[in-house]
Formats: sequence, structure tokens, C-alpha cells
Amino acid sequence: MSALGELPSLVGRSHECDFPREVAELPVCTRPRIDVSGSSREIDAQVKDTFLNGLSIYEVFDEVLERLQPTHIITQTHCEVCAVSLRDVENSVAAKLASRPRIISLQPDSLEGIWSDIRQVASALKVEGVGEKLIFDLQHRMKSIARLARDSRHRPTVACIEWLEPLMAAGNWMPELVAMAAGVNLLGWRGKHSPWVSWDDLADRDPDVIVAMPCGFDLARAAQEMYLSDGEPALAPTTSRANRPNLHRRR
Repeated sequence: MSALGELPSLVGRSHECDFPREVAELPVCTRPRIDVSGSSREIDAQVKDTFLNGLSIYEVFDEVLERLQPTHIITQTHCEVCAVSLRDVENSVAAKLASRPRIISLQPDSLEGIWSDIRQVASALKVEGVGEKLIFDLQHRMKSIARLARDSRHRPTVACIEWLEPLMAAGNWMPELVAMAAGVNLLGWRGKHSPWVSWDDLADRDPDVIVAMPCGFDLARAAQEMYLSDGEPALAPTTSRANRPNLHRRR
């Protein structure tokens, strides 16, 4: 919304939305039903227990939507764990609002999917031209970086880790980004959901670089979780080598 120049049109946000800084002043329309302050292992257990009981992980504040009367609601069907889903919104008061909001549901599973979803939002807001320029600018920046990366003779092997306990590799658009940065992606596939893997799988692949990027965590929170890899026996032969893999944490 901000990149499309539509920040003034926003009347509410999810509990996760914190960028750009201005959105913090907007009413919060959702909250998680689980305790997200726990460890990766604890969060995973809560999520599985919630699904087992047929419940949604997130709550939509019907009374806030009733007060705001939005004309559009943007949600997603990509992952019911990561953010408020289409089902969550449809089960709320959205269909009963006097404003009869148009629900825009996003489901990107690749870079092409991201461009398509930008177009979908831009079309719904009648700023198609702005959307096309945004896509062009983003693609131009990425291609410029890719050209610089191609000049490197070294192509490191890379493992992108999306969750630490249990271990999950990053799929969807991450393999594309690794390839554009002249890396060789070892785990996860383009356009496919992120797969569960074992520590033995990770050790067997013997990556040059491990990118730790736990979903929903900022840099400080991700750093707190890295103790899980420090005590993992499967990584001992790898992490004790002279050429120990570089470990990057998502900012």
C-alpha cells in the first residue's frame, strides 16, 4: 500500500504490520490466539494444537472493522500460520459490513506471483499505472544486483532456514533470490511451500552459507533462537571445520 502511494487510504492494520512507521498509529484489527513470545519449539506446538482443535490461529476484531467500515480488505491464502487468512476474514463481520468491502486475497509462491499480486492490489485500487511502475523499479533493482553477482567466480552453496525447531527450509521465492545472488540453493524449491527437513539433512548438504530467517522474527529474536543450532550434534562435524559455513541472520 505504501509503495503504491496509498498509505493515506489505510484505515486499519494487522498486529504484525509495522512498516512503514506511520502504520503504527492505525487501529489494530487482529491478534494471535497463541503466545508468540515462546521459543520456536513452543510456538510450533501451540500452532499444531490449535489446528488439531479446528481453531484459527488469529482473531479478527469484528467490532473494529464495524467501526472502520473499510471498502477493501487485503488478506492472504498463502499460509494460515504466517498471517490472517481469507477464512479468518470471511468468518468475521466483513460480509455483514454496510461498506460491503471487497476482499483481496493474495497468494504469492514465486517472484512472478509477487508481481501478479501487486497488479491485483493496484487494479483493485485503480492505480494500475503506479503498480506497473513499482514492478518495473523492483525488477530493475533486482536485475542490477544479479548482474553484479554474476561477475563473481565463486558460487557458494546456500541453505535458507525458515524455522529452527522443527527445522524448515525456505521454498517459494527464496530459491530464485539465491540464484539471482549467484548462489546454489540446496534446500526448498521454487514455487513450492517450505519443506520440513532434519538437522541431518542440513549437515549432509554441507552448505557454504546458512541463512537463518525464522518467519516473523526480527534480527534480535532470530539471534536468540540460534542456540538451537549450537547444540545440534548433526552439525558438529560441519561447524568445527576450518571452513565453517557462514551464518547469516535475516535483518
